[in-house]
Amino acid sequence: MAEYVFIQNYTKRGKLGISRVCFEQIVQTIVNRMQGVKVLPNSNKYVFMFHKPVHCDIVNDKVQITIQVKISAGQKVNEICEKIQQEIAEELTTMTELVPFSIKVKVANIE
Repeated sequence: MAEYVFIQNYTKRGKLGISRVCFEQIVQTIVNRMQGVKVLPNSNKYVFMFHKPVHCDIVNDKVQITIQVKISAGQKVNEICEKIQQEIAEELTTMTELVPFSIKVKVANIE
C-alpha cells in the first residue's frame, strides 16, 4: 500500500505527490460542511482503534476512500449517500484532476 499518489509532469514542472492523509482531510472537510450528515467522530474510549472514520488506501495508483458517517433522523439514507459520493467526486476531480478514486460510504449512526 502506497502513501502517495504521484501525478507525472504536473503543469510541465515535474512530479506532484499527494499524500493519503491529504485525501482524508479533504474528504472530512467536504462531508462536514454538508447539512444533515457528519463524519463519525474518532472515539477515544479505546486504547487501540482499528478503524478511522475516514480512511484512504492507495492501491495501484487508485485512491480508495471509505467514510463512516452519522446521518440526522428523517433523512433519506440513499439520497444522502449518493450526494456524499457526488460531492466528494466533484471536489476531488477539481483538485486532483487525473487521480482515479473510488468512494464507499458506510452509515454508522442515525441520530
